[in-house]
Amino acid sequence: MKKFRNRLMVWMITLLILQLIVINIAGLLPFIAEQKNQLSTEAFLNYIWQNIQHPILHSTQMIQEKNPVFMLGSTSAIILSFYMAFISNRRKTQYELADKYGVHGSSRFARPSEIFTHGETLGVAPQQLMKDLEASMEDHKKE
Repeated sequence: MKKFRNRLMVWMITLLILQLIVINIAGLLPFIAEQKNQLSTEAFLNYIWQNIQHPILHSTQMIQEKNPVFMLGSTSAIILSFYMAFISNRRKTQYELADKYGVHGSSRFARPSEIFTHGETLGVAPQQLMKDLEASMEDHKKE
């Protein structure tokens, strides 16, 4: 439940940021057309500041005007923020899958197929193993 709440918060924050960008971009062309004779940096910054302070007012105006850039941008912002919050983080990267990609520091239990590969391991009877062990210990005692 906590993971879902965190994803929901990420979704809301990214949606808010993307929606503010869409509001500024969608209203930019009408603003330039309106201010074409007296366009200045101060007027442009004031326009952006007004959009950030009152996003709901400006978005309702754009909805009433049926601004196609705003409609397309808002739909894209909703889809993109939903994808970023809920879908894109579900896939595990190559380094998170220790079963398939073992790196230094990653640990897991080995599979029997990895341990008992044909031609690499030898089967020794328990009695022979004890004889070999005792023989190796006797050689070290003599030294």
